[in-house]
Amino acid sequence: QMQKEYEKLKFASGSLQKDSQKKQKAIEMLFEAMEKLQKEKADEQDVLAAMDLKADKAALGTKVDSSQFEDDMEQVDERMQELQSQISDQKDYWNKVLQQFSEAMEEKLDRQELKAFAEQMEACKRNLEELKNEMKDRDTGAGIKK
Repeated sequence: QMQKEYEKLKFASGSLQKDSQKKQKAIEMLFEAMEKLQKEKADEQDVLAAMDLKADKAALGTKVDSSQFEDDMEQVDERMQELQSQISDQKDYWNKVLQQFSEAMEEKLDRQELKAFAEQMEACKRNLEELKNEMKDRDTGAGIKK
């Protein structure tokens, strides 16, 4: 009977020992997790302290509000579109003036054509004067009227 009791106690102590080892591992894991959390908490405190040093909360009030920035950017965009429209209109106007100038230049005679026209006019003028001179010479007759 004692042998049986011994076997039962041995089995129970083995189970308790295994449970104890499992619980010891769980406790160690909890300690590790706790240390990790404390390190992270320390890091968080360092970050908060650094943020307080870097960002003065009173200075944040002087910064630009995002909605105000968006409104200003919309106004800038509208102004740029107006300027682009004005530039486009000005470009159209200058293209029209250039077209008119080109048409006017095409209608004008160039120097060579003008020189040839002037020579032709001079030739006509000489022919007229020669004709007048011939008419004067023939005009001596009594029956011819000028």
